Amino acid sequence: MARSPDTEPWADEMQIELLRQAGPARRLELACQLSALAWNAARSAFDRLYPHETQDQRDLRFLSSIYGEQLARDFIAYRQKVRGPQNERLAP
Repeated sequence: MARSPDTEPWADEMQIELLRQAGPARRLELACQLSALAWNAARSAFDRLYPHETQDQRDLRFLSSIYGEQLARDFIAYRQKVRGPQNERLAP
C-alpha cells in the first residue's frame, strides 16, 4: 500500500528503493533541503498574512510560534544589536 494517498504503490516502492541506494550523506542532504523548503514556506506564509508589519515584527511573530516569545525576543534583540533594526525597533 502506498504511504501517500496520491502516490501509486509502484512509485512509492521505487522512491523508497532510490532512497536506500542514495546512502546516508545524500539522504541527509535531502532531509536538509526538505526542512529548508518547509521553513521557507512557513516564513513566506507569515509575510503574506502580515504584510503591514515590519520584517522584525513578522520575524518575532514567526519565531515566537516556534520557540516561544522570550527566545524570539532575545534573538531579535541580539540581531538588532549586531546588524541594526530591520525597518524599526520592536516595542519592549
